[in-house]
Amino acid sequence: MKRGVKIVLSILTIILGWILNAFAWTTKLGHPVSTICLSLGIGLFIAGIVFLIISINNKAHEN
Repeated sequence: MKRGVKIVLSILTIILGWILNAFAWTTKLGHPVSTICLSLGIGLFIAGIVFLIISINNKAHEN
């Protein structure tokens, strides 16, 4: 996968995590749905940041 595509996907993952966190905190859903949204949101946000840093620093495998 090209470096630019990896960067865009990482940014989209960060945005999706942010949206899921906002959804979990602002809506009154049941306990399992809110907890799942919050957990997935935090996980996606952190994973997006990690993959963004990796894809920016990874210059050896530019395709």
